[in-house]
Amino acid sequence: MPRATGTLLRAPLGTPGPANAVAELSSAWVDLGYIGEDGYTMSESRDTDKKKAFGGNVVKILQTDYSLTIQFSFLESINADVLRAVYGDDNVTVRGPSIRVRHNKAPLPHASWVIDTLDSAVGLRRIWIPDGQITTVDDVQIVHTETIAYKVTVECFEDADGTPLYEWVHIGRPPTQWTVTVDGKPTGGEFTLAVDGKPAAAVGFDATNAAVRSALAAVVGAEGVTVTGAAGGPYQVTLSGGGTLTGSGSGLTGGTAPKLTVTAATSVKTAA
Repeated sequence: MPRATGTLLRAPLGTPGPANAVAELSSAWVDLGYIGEDGYTMSESRDTDKKKAFGGNVVKILQTDYSLTIQFSFLESINADVLRAVYGDDNVTVRGPSIRVRHNKAPLPHASWVIDTLDSAVGLRRIWIPDGQITTVDDVQIVHTETIAYKVTVECFEDADGTPLYEWVHIGRPPTQWTVTVDGKPTGGEFTLAVDGKPAAAVGFDATNAAVRSALAAVVGAEGVTVTGAAGGPYQVTLSGGGTLTGSGSGLTGGTAPKLTVTAATSVKTAA
């Protein structure tokens, strides 16, 4: 069965937003964990005024107001960054293992928001709210039989272009990024990489990034992979069509217990 998961990020107001559904976000964006199983609800409202001619026929409809809100639930109730979003940055203090939260009437700050939703049957959907303010926090129920969730409503305000929310859909799997390291200082031999179990041709222990890319491109296509890094690694590999990168250093020789290590550099959160 396809599964869909969502991750929420928050940044100070004015932080540059993403350019598309798969663009990497800067370190200013704070990961607030998963949103609740009900996902998010976007509500758009348009108020209109019908103008009628003599006799009652409608001759024109004027739009007098437009608003957009989004509603979702935070799940990570002991995450200090989540509490800052729900109760205000100035109302949350962390001292060692303790978190103090002040509940008061201070308005919650404006911030920028991103929600990434990964659906294994469709692809990646991303929304970006350049200027959003939490205006409502629903009642919080604390019982031993349920997890604590904070259900909030965010009012979306227009940016300089008059747009309160941007949405992108990336059809297919999102890109994955990997770091490939040749350990043990080998002096000879070769290593191999594979994408989703499909092996690429072996490359030398001191291969250039172009050689590594050429080997992988034979598996995923020339447009499907980019590789950076110095000869001999570490290499940074991006698979634009997604996929899992694995490798073997069994063909490496010399040095001290040479081996190949492949680690995920970035990923989209998915639930277990």
